[in-house]
Amino acid sequence: MKAVILILLSLFSIFIKAQEKTKDTLFFTYDSKYIKAHIEIPNHFYIKDGSGYMDGTFHFVKAKVLENQTVKLKEVCLKKFVHSSKFYDKNRKRRLDDYALWEYLKNYTIVLVKRTEDRKEYIQVEPSFEIE
Repeated sequence: MKAVILILLSLFSIFIKAQEKTKDTLFFTYDSKYIKAHIEIPNHFYIKDGSGYMDGTFHFVKAKVLENQTVKLKEVCLKKFVHSSKFYDKNRKRRLDDYALWEYLKNYTIVLVKRTEDRKEYIQVEPSFEIE
């Protein structure tokens, strides 16, 4: 009887794993004029359009550095993506809705593609929102 219960439980866990949705991946070009990393917190990447600490701010947290990608990738300019989104309104005082941007991007795997002198570095990041 115990063996039957263990088999059923293991099958149930396999079915649950099969139901997990894989996230799509977005590749953004790392633009050092638009993305800022501070010396005090080097694993946090803030975007220039962020609202600031009073209202809460959107940023990326470095998860890991990926090995070179063998697939040809289409990179998107992060600034153009943010400015063309429904989360950005240049006519408002607080132009970017940081929280809504975080809500949207948390459903994706995000990779920042940083070009160095002779190669590309792929930094997997997680979107984050915090109020200080």
